[in-house]
Amino acid sequence: MAVTAGAVTAAAETAGAVMRRPAFWLWAATCLLGVWIAWRGLDAVVRAFPVGSIAGAALLAPALALGFWALRRLHPVRSRPAGYALAALAWGGLAAFGLALPANAAFQAVIGKTAGPEFNSVWGASIAAPVDEEILKLAGVATLALLAPAAIRSPLDGWGYGALTGLGFQASENFLYVLNTIVLTGATQDVNAALFSFGSRVVGGAWWSHWAMTAVGGAGLGCLLGRATRTSVAVAAGGVVLAMALHAWWDSPLLHSVLLLPVKGAPILLAAVVTYRLSRRRYLSGFRRRTHAETVRGVLVPGERHILASRKWRKKEQWKVPAGQPRRTLARLRAAQLELIEDGLGGLERDPLSPARLRAEIQTLRRILAATSERSRAA
Repeated sequence: MAVTAGAVTAAAETAGAVMRRPAFWLWAATCLLGVWIAWRGLDAVVRAFPVGSIAGAALLAPALALGFWALRRLHPVRSRPAGYALAALAWGGLAAFGLALPANAAFQAVIGKTAGPEFNSVWGASIAAPVDEEILKLAGVATLALLAPAAIRSPLDGWGYGALTGLGFQASENFLYVLNTIVLTGATQDVNAALFSFGSRVVGGAWWSHWAMTAVGGAGLGCLLGRATRTSVAVAAGGVVLAMALHAWWDSPLLHSVLLLPVKGAPILLAAVVTYRLSRRRYLSGFRRRTHAETVRGVLVPGERHILASRKWRKKEQWKVPAGQPRRTLARLRAAQLELIEDGLGGLERDPLSPARLRAEIQTLRRILAATSERSRAA
């Protein structure tokens, strides 16, 4: 029970440390402001068409849950912490979405006055939305890095949390499109309008939507947040510009036919996949270097680097250890080892004493594991 209590205490201390940071209150206040703005704009339509609104929400919720699960697990070593992932998702779906509504309206009003209403009706969305929405979504990645510095240590982390932020925005925008479709169809077939929106926005368009655009920008931002250099500044700027360009391409009137949407969306998906592969390769290269260094130091024993790098092997290893305290201790040992390895990959506010503390914890957990396993076998 001591191990379980220790894990609960550590989690409580982590949550307390996060809540003491000013960035947490910035995140919370901005999410609440986004909810308030969005509700003011959508309340009347939701109340007028409750059946269509409920149908739309019921269709979109499983898709959001599936996307959240997939993006959390899209990491070569371990799933992203649920709390951090939910914080990114909430920023995208609440803060960024709510703030984007007046920002887009104001930007397009400026375009309409300067370039004319006809130009704005054709090109306004492809100019305003990429700038406003990508900046607001990526602000969530930066806020998460301030809220929890250990969350973003590499381009791969930036990619993952950028994708989750984009997914939250995508879900809220899809719900907005459900309401718009209900109104545009004369509010005579609410459920059919919700089904049409789900088919076009989720089944047909989810593969190259906001999650992919913001993942690309997030990877660049993760490069900068992980280790600030001139090169990382250039990479971050390039990632943000590329995310905006992909967004502008998608919102542009070019290739507007429904049949051509896969052709139009393919570059966005390709950019997200290539960025992920490059970020993954960089992460694994650093991971191998760190595990080798810790093996030479004697903190890791030969063979552990392969177990640490594989979810499958860690799961198999769990079943070979007696249930109860030995298994829980092993889980804590592997978590501490992974934290030590990732601690050396970069990040904001790196604690110079953290590696020594983690190495001491690993040695302690090894002794506890050996003692508890021996007692279990003797019993």
